[in-house]
Amino acid sequence: MSLIATLTEKSWETPGLDAAAIARDDREGPFDPGIFIGVFLCVVAVIFLLVTSAYFMRMGVHGPIGHGAGDWGAITEPPLLWVNTAVLIVSSLAFHAAQTGAHRNRSFLLRFGLLAGGALGILFLVGQVTLWRQLAESGYFLALHSGICTVSGDPLTAPANQFLSGNPAIAFLYLITGLHGVHIIGGLVAWGVTAQRAFAAAVPMAVERSVTLCARYWHFLLLVWLAMFGLMLMT
Repeated sequence: MSLIATLTEKSWETPGLDAAAIARDDREGPFDPGIFIGVFLCVVAVIFLLVTSAYFMRMGVHGPIGHGAGDWGAITEPPLLWVNTAVLIVSSLAFHAAQTGAHRNRSFLLRFGLLAGGALGILFLVGQVTLWRQLAESGYFLALHSGICTVSGDPLTAPANQFLSGNPAIAFLYLITGLHGVHIIGGLVAWGVTAQRAFAAAVPMAVERSVTLCARYWHFLLLVWLAMFGLMLMT
């Protein structure tokens, strides 16, 4: 189109675009949400890498350079952590099924996967809160000083004296589960928006994009949790 034609074009007489074209242009435009999700995931990855570095330093891995921690006591991970991990894995699989349903235009698989994935995500969050309550009832509640976090082989065994030497491993358990839980809440907000689009008469391509981004975020949260859980298991 020439410059003169562009300048003299009457926008109010331009024929409207169909919904598919709008969704396609929105997805391929310069403000693709996938780019922002990717940047955000990189930021989250850096945060958890910093937490991992602090974990090792506090544990005493770098003792020769002055970061030794004689008060660190190895703990046995509560059984509920294993259950919650399994729930998060199944939740991620459900979101993958929803993504498959969106790609193949299978509305039942899409909606069922979204509902199952979100419900299991909420169950995972409830399980983590229940874990905190179990720890608190056993004497390992969160405090601003280290005297409350006691050294014990089993964090669910009530100590005889809860003011023994502090164990920062318990504090890191709270920190890791709490920080990951905040990101789970953010994922549930995105899931709610995506589910609303999926059950409404939205543009199929827009729904597919939302489901893909939501599933991508959820898979990332699963990978982060597995890395953090493996870290706690090894130490």
